[in-house]
Amino acid sequence: MAPACPDIPIVVLPSDNTVSCRTAPSAPVRAALTAAVDALTHLRDQLLDPKGAGPALPEALDAAVARTGRLAAEAAVTPMDTASLIPIVPNHDYFGVRTADIDDAYRVSEISTVIARALADLRGARLDLNDQAAEVRAMVLILKGLSPQDGSPAPEPPAAAPAERAPYRVGDDELTRWVITHHFYFVLNLAAAAAVSRATAALTGRDRDTAVTALREAAVLVRGFTAAMIHSGDMSSACYDAVVRPTMQPPAVPAALTGRTQPEHKAFRKAMRKLVTVSAEPFAELAAVEPEIAFARDVLLDADLQDIERHVVITAALVGDDQSIVQGDEAAESAIAILRTMRHVRATAYYDLMRFGDGVEIVPRTTIRPVPSRGSAASPQPTVG
Repeated sequence: MAPACPDIPIVVLPSDNTVSCRTAPSAPVRAALTAAVDALTHLRDQLLDPKGAGPALPEALDAAVARTGRLAAEAAVTPMDTASLIPIVPNHDYFGVRTADIDDAYRVSEISTVIARALADLRGARLDLNDQAAEVRAMVLILKGLSPQDGSPAPEPPAAAPAERAPYRVGDDELTRWVITHHFYFVLNLAAAAAVSRATAALTGRDRDTAVTALREAAVLVRGFTAAMIHSGDMSSACYDAVVRPTMQPPAVPAALTGRTQPEHKAFRKAMRKLVTVSAEPFAELAAVEPEIAFARDVLLDADLQDIERHVVITAALVGDDQSIVQGDEAAESAIAILRTMRHVRATAYYDLMRFGDGVEIVPRTTIRPVPSRGSAASPQPTVG
């Protein structure tokens, strides 16, 4: 199966799903990382300026694009021969992704390149300022994880040839945007899964401070990958139908692609299921004894619920009431209906854990039953009709 954009170099993600580093990068890369983080932080400040977006915003965006581009060039390493790497799912083949056991230098190179491409595309994207700020804040968090404060110094790499240090220049077409922003989305999902797993482990070990920090970081990353999802869909429904959608179904690919098999998002969903199993205390009970944990968990769950709600919105905009491309049955529900059901199941699972939980219940179409109040003995359980 050919990738959607064969001109974009293959992205190699770590097979251990870890997008942070244990060793500190070389001094030049560390300096470039610091400069990129400073530029991105300034850009976020401009995006969220209480006075509104002013003339300094385009300059801040251009500066951040330049700094992240320099970081990607400085961190560049000799590219891996990816010909022998087998994509673990069709989605990886389509998006031009492979996984391999990579060292920290390669990790920094790939992730900084992914971020540089996504940020460069923001210059032409019609994205809400708050979503841009969410993406940028997540970029800062990811880049900081590439240069751990307590990491042992890495050996100075040999100088790379100029051709190897030239970063890929992104195109400005919608299919390219679809692919490169998904690369960033995958990285954010892996980072969010790791943050949620750290929080779960800390809660089990009664390490309150670590749990709060990890929950807060996870919320930032979830809001970041939601924004990246919206960024990827910055196109008209007609363009999506004519340019993007045909590349994800036969005859372009052997079988229609689905996000349900995407391993990076599956890792995040698995981490979230474990979190709500380990941290199952209702919000009011947890807030009475550990308010910081209760509110940090609430912010994360709210971000996760908003993510699927906005997935419904963008699907409605791009697909309308059409069926999912993986459904062949004419009687099947629309893609929006499937997503709404998934949203309701998630809301039900989070109901007692959130400060303002959504008391929704899935019931057969012909039956209407009241949802129990918070004070009732039974919590609402999904019933699929």
